[in-house]
Amino acid sequence: MIFLEIEPVWTWSHFAFGLTYAIVASLIFLFLVLWLFKPKIRIAPYVCRIGDRGEAVYYSFKIVNVSFFPAHDVKIELHKTRRITMGAGKYNNERERITLVNGEISHLPARQPFWRRKDSDPHCLTVRSIEDISEILEDPNKGISLQVSLRHGLTGLPKVFDQEYGQGTPIKNGRFAPGTKFEKL
Repeated sequence: MIFLEIEPVWTWSHFAFGLTYAIVASLIFLFLVLWLFKPKIRIAPYVCRIGDRGEAVYYSFKIVNVSFFPAHDVKIELHKTRRITMGAGKYNNERERITLVNGEISHLPARQPFWRRKDSDPHCLTVRSIEDISEILEDPNKGISLQVSLRHGLTGLPKVFDQEYGQGTPIKNGRFAPGTKFEKL
């Protein structure tokens, strides 16, 4: 029997191909991680007004974590924005902070799969303000901006979400219903 011994052949072209292949594969993996493993939340498109005559009135905003991973270092800020016209159709925005009752949360749990989901899942969160939001939203030059900043529970990637409420934003009387949908009770 004759055994053929083949010596490995190393060339610069093999090295360049292997290096290029490794870099492309690493970039694809990096973009997939940055795209798939970032925080994902939804913010309610309307505001709920709770309380009536004789009771303390406050306004509620709902946030839902739609990621399958928890969120950490959740910071929620509410700002009153006012347009300042500069002429020629241009304007600047002035922001003033509005107090929220529970604006900083250290941990927001992950969304559960549909077979384990309940109406009172803890990945849904409401925050409230005692300031008169309806008065602010009546003025066409004023608005409200709800800003949520958080970190992904697995990768630690941060993201900031912003929801603007203006003159046409509905203010519904009642509370938000429990669960992931933006319905009111």
